[in-house]
Amino acid sequence: MPEQRDWYLTGPWEPVSIRRGDALGFRGASDYFAELLAPGLSNNTSDARWISLLSWCLKWSHIAWQNAGGRDLTGRDEQRERYTWLRPLELLWVDRTLEAGQTTGQLRGRRSIERWRKNHRTPPNFAMSSDQFRRYRQVGTYGAYRVVLRTMPGLTTGDGWTPGDTSLKLACLVNDSLPGAARLRQEHFENGTQWGHWSKGKHVEYWAKHGWAEWEKSAGRGFLPTPDEAIRRPLPEEERQLLAPALFPVDSIRRITVGVLADVHSAKSHADLCDALAQSSEIAKKLKLENASLAALPAFSRFADAAMHAMRGLWDEINRDGEKQAPSVEKLARLAEFKIRLEQLRKAAEDWLRSPGRSAFPHERAVTELAEAMLKAGTSSDQIRVLSRHHYERGGGRRWFREDSGKLAPLMADTGIAASDYRFRLRALCLLAAQCGVAKMDAALNAMAKEAEDEEEKDYA
Repeated sequence: MPEQRDWYLTGPWEPVSIRRGDALGFRGASDYFAELLAPGLSNNTSDARWISLLSWCLKWSHIAWQNAGGRDLTGRDEQRERYTWLRPLELLWVDRTLEAGQTTGQLRGRRSIERWRKNHRTPPNFAMSSDQFRRYRQVGTYGAYRVVLRTMPGLTTGDGWTPGDTSLKLACLVNDSLPGAARLRQEHFENGTQWGHWSKGKHVEYWAKHGWAEWEKSAGRGFLPTPDEAIRRPLPEEERQLLAPALFPVDSIRRITVGVLADVHSAKSHADLCDALAQSSEIAKKLKLENASLAALPAFSRFADAAMHAMRGLWDEINRDGEKQAPSVEKLARLAEFKIRLEQLRKAAEDWLRSPGRSAFPHERAVTELAEAMLKAGTSSDQIRVLSRHHYERGGGRRWFREDSGKLAPLMADTGIAASDYRFRLRALCLLAAQCGVAKMDAALNAMAKEAEDEEEKDYA
C-alpha cells in the first residue's frame, strides 16, 4: 500500500512521536537510514513541482509580510505570523488546480477547498474549522516541504522562509507561466494598501479578493501540481535546470543513492532495493566519511516489514470480529493466515539477530528487544502477546490496541486507512530524480509499486 498513508492526523506542535505513526517504536531506526540515504527529504516530498510553486508562494508572501511590518523570524510567534501570509497562497493553488479540472496529485486540503467552492467561496478560512486551519501548517503542503526549503542550497537563506536565489528564479518561472491577468507584480504591493487592516486575521480575504484577486483566471494555463498520471515524467527543461542542482548536486549522497537505484533492474521489492544500497561500494565510500554504515539496512527493513504485516493482520481481525471488536488472543492464534504472518516475523527476527551490522547500529536495542522476545515466545498466543505488549509499551504516537483480560481491545476508531511500513524516503527520492531528469527510475519505482499492490491484495482480499 502507498507509503504516504498514515493512521491519523493530529494538531500542531505536538512532539514528533505523537504527530507521526510509529507503531513499533522503530521511527528512530528508520530515520537513521533515511538521513543517510536521502537527507533533507521526507516520504511526502514526492512532487518537485510543489517546490517551484512554494517558491512562488514564499516570494510574494514574504513581500506582503514585510510590508505589514514583519522583520524578525527567530521566534515561534514571528514564524507563525509569517505563515499566516503564506497559507492562503498554497491553498489557492489547490483551488486553482481544481478549477482547471485536475483532481489528482498532491492536493492537501482538497476536501475543504471543494466545500469552499460549492459554497461560492464564501465560508471563512477555505471552509476549514479553526482547528483544521491552524493544523494545516503541519499537515499542509508547506509543512511537507519545509525541510527541503530549509536545507537545499539556494531555496531559502536557511530559515525555510526567506527566498534564496534559486527560489526567486523558480518564482519568476512560475509567475511567467501564468496568464497575464493572474501574474503578480511588485507594483501590486505598492499601491497604498492598508496593511494593518489585513493583518488582523484577514489574510485569506486579502489574497483571495485583493492581493491575488485574479488567481482563478485561465486556470488551465501555467504550472500546476503534478497529476498522478504524470508523476514520473520529467518537468520542463528550464524548471529542471533550476531544481536538479539544488536537489541532486554532483557527488551528493542523494545523487549517488539515485544512481544505485537506477541501476537495479531486477528488484521486485523495497527490500531488494535495500540489498542493493547496502552492497554499493560507492555509497559505502561516501558514508565512511561520516563513520556510518548501511550493513544493518536489509535485515532491519525485512524485520520491520514483517512486524508491520503482523500488526495490520491483528488490526484487521479486531475490526472484523463480531465479539464487540475485541477478539480473544486464543482465537487470533488459531487463524491459519495469521500463523503464517507470525512465522514470517519469527524468521525475520532470526535474520536480524544474525545480521553482521547489528552491533554497530545506533538504534539496535529497540529492534533487538522485539526480535529476542518473539523468538522466546513458544506459542502463537505468546507471540501475539509479545507483539501487542511491545506496541503498547514501545510504540510512538497513538496506540492501536492493547491486551485486556485475554482479549485485544481497540484504542482508536477504524478509519479504513492502512498503516504505513517503515520507509527511508526512497520512493520520494526516485520520483524527484525522475522529475528532475537526473536518472530513469522506472525499475525502482515499479518494484515498490508491485510490492504495494501485492501487500494490498494480502490485506484486503
